[in-house]
Amino acid sequence: MSGGTKLIIVALIVTGLYAWFGNSIPQSAWEAPQKKVLTPDMKPAELAEAGRDIFKRAGCGVCHSVRGETLRGPDLSRIGAERDAEIMAAILYNGTDVMPAANKAPAYLNDAEITAVVAYMQSLGGRPKVKIGDIKSGGLE
Repeated sequence: MSGGTKLIIVALIVTGLYAWFGNSIPQSAWEAPQKKVLTPDMKPAELAEAGRDIFKRAGCGVCHSVRGETLRGPDLSRIGAERDAEIMAAILYNGTDVMPAANKAPAYLNDAEITAVVAYMQSLGGRPKVKIGDIKSGGLE
């Protein structure tokens, strides 16, 4: 047997062992998180809890910390004490030079989801006050 043939046989055996080992590990099922239904009768604290999940799902935590860490975007750990809902909603709807608007790609949040995120941000250093219907397409009413 030539050296090239031996190398191919060894490579096939090693590949077979890796394939066997990989297939012997039990796989867990994964399901995408369910979207929570946001209703006008939700209390601001419930809305803030849903907003935390939306914040995570939309990928906001990639740039924004809520724990005082330094990331690409501003830290939001005290935003509820520093900004009012109108400013937070305006930033989410209009975006900034570096942050896309929340109702456009890649997040595509609807008005209720943006309201929930504002409620969540209000809870960071403050108390959530907004409810579904308070914020519509671009800001507070």
